[in-house]
Amino acid sequence: MLNERMETMEYCFGRLNSRIISVIKDTDLNEVFEKLRGLDKPTIVTGVGGSSVVSAFFSKVIENKNHVICTDMMPRDLLYRDLKGYRNVVACSYSGNNIGVRASFENDLNHYLFSANKKDGINSIQYVVNDPEVSFISVAGTMMPLAVLFLYYTDNNVELLKQILASDAGFNIDPDNMVYEIMFGYENRVSARLLESTITEGALGVPLLHDKYNYCHGRYQLNVREKNDLIYFVRDTELDELYLKELKECYDRIICIPQKYQDPIIADFHTAILCFKLLKKMAEAKGTDFCRKDVPDHGQMFYTFKGKM
Repeated sequence: MLNERMETMEYCFGRLNSRIISVIKDTDLNEVFEKLRGLDKPTIVTGVGGSSVVSAFFSKVIENKNHVICTDMMPRDLLYRDLKGYRNVVACSYSGNNIGVRASFENDLNHYLFSANKKDGINSIQYVVNDPEVSFISVAGTMMPLAVLFLYYTDNNVELLKQILASDAGFNIDPDNMVYEIMFGYENRVSARLLESTITEGALGVPLLHDKYNYCHGRYQLNVREKNDLIYFVRDTELDELYLKELKECYDRIICIPQKYQDPIIADFHTAILCFKLLKKMAEAKGTDFCRKDVPDHGQMFYTFKGKM
């Protein structure tokens, strides 16, 4: 059943920039940055759904800023992996209260929660949200914590943040297409996960992820039988030049996402913004709203599951 409190996609995007700016004004960034700097031992970061996008960006930022091993995992992975090489685990969760957070903390590591809410007995790395988003897929709920991490990485470069938030690119969408192949690399790993997650959860189509170089080793065989749409993160390398020349005949359409920044962390934040704008155009072309979705009974049952994983 549809929650009538859910905001429309148009409203969520209309409030996106102001919500991000509000979070960075209302949050004690010095306190947050000090806690992030304290992650100076091998660290695991977890998250599910939209928070898995935050988790992926968190791990990239800490690894590159703190120069420490930082591994992005799904919460369930921790129940089955050898964790002896790690000292910390950070659970990313907008609410701070789900089974993924619980599973992340069922170990002897130092526990941290990166969230808009605190959890008793857990080291909280908290950002302040005074204008909460109510939607099926979180737009601001994903980008607000990414913005806090971006500012930590860039030494609080708010002007660069605002410049990136204003970025846009013209995207041409075929409303009838339902399969999207996404070709990406490390510098777009967060953005690719954002696309895959939202296309799936928003029922916009079927996404398929290709690492750029891994595609060379046989994955092109799919195009012998099928002509899908390709979403391509353009880096202007020799491999990009080859792909964009030769793949024109293999796909119905190639949607290029430009990369304006060379730094792989800044580039990923920039393309994440562009990806959300691409997703909005995709939803509009298909006549759907991924922020307002009916939740079937089994979906609610899956979401609230609290048993052994």
